Amino acid sequence: MSLVYVRQTARYLKYRKPSAEVDFYSMMSHQQTVTQTLRGINKLNEVIDWEMFREELESIMGYGKRDWSKGGRPPYDPVLMFKVLVLQKYHGLSDEQSETQIRDRLSFMGFLGLHLGDAIPDARTIWDFKQALEREGREGSRRLFKQFERKLTEVGMIGREGSMVDASFVEAPRQRNSREENAQIKERKRPKRYGQASAKGRQKDCDARWAKKNGQRYYGYKNHVKVDAKSKLVMDFETTAANVHDSQMFNELVDEKDEAVLADSAYLSESAREHLLKCDCEDFIQLKSYRNRPLSEAQKRTNKLRSRIRVRVEHVFGRMSQLAMDRLRTIGMVRARQHNGLSNLVYNMDRYVYLMR
Repeated sequence: MSLVYVRQTARYLKYRKPSAEVDFYSMMSHQQTVTQTLRGINKLNEVIDWEMFREELESIMGYGKRDWSKGGRPPYDPVLMFKVLVLQKYHGLSDEQSETQIRDRLSFMGFLGLHLGDAIPDARTIWDFKQALEREGREGSRRLFKQFERKLTEVGMIGREGSMVDASFVEAPRQRNSREENAQIKERKRPKRYGQASAKGRQKDCDARWAKKNGQRYYGYKNHVKVDAKSKLVMDFETTAANVHDSQMFNELVDEKDEAVLADSAYLSESAREHLLKCDCEDFIQLKSYRNRPLSEAQKRTNKLRSRIRVRVEHVFGRMSQLAMDRLRTIGMVRARQHNGLSNLVYNMDRYVYLMR
């Protein structure tokens, strides 16, 4: 045995080294330590009762009507699958990434209530569950959003003393079409070579539109939201193509329950003011100047006071952008609605945890 080998071995023995054997109790202790650390997605488990969604999920999926005693492989727990979708939105994961990360990360397994060795939904199962949520006009994501919104109202998180209305772009995968094809799509006609049976046609989005704002071009959809001014929780939402003007959804979002509405000057119109009068709602829409009719000093001061409150709605979109909710991985209006519904729901959950803690 050489002197060099002895010296190298002595140096190695001075430090801790990984155990050569896997100890079951050490492994369980490590898993418990990881799952008890309330960071990221696991903060939601601390304050959210996931069972509140069970009845709604079983109704949407039609599980209550099926007799499992006649045979067939039973599905995954719908609450578990819903939590997988929440996990996806919170971390901006695709279906394949979700499957891989759940298998790999103990914190994700802890959030889902899974243990080492449990069966884990694969990417295809996650995709099928998302498809079933919106199949045949069920609007599952909106129903789940409304279920949680009722819970927020019950605990006094939403006061409706003031509401903020705004919209943000949700970008979709950009298309490369010919001029003739774009002209047909704008007329709401699907080009013949984009048949549903063809592989190329299945990758073409004929619902998304182009829009330009502040010199920048966007392609996709818009997430129109109504946000509580005090708590910054989303109370309602609508989804449109990106070329639809923000003001077009104003009447859809504002109702008689709102006491006052704040919005930027893009929403200022006679139609909006008439709707606010009809709803007996106070008008706090930003004023704007016109040609040869500049704003007075008093109007500028009014705008400044209103903007201090209205700007809070931008914090909502900022948080969604941090969570990568301003981008779509899918195509089509149906899936865009589901994306916005789940994004608004997960944002509310994240905000609810912050307010409760």
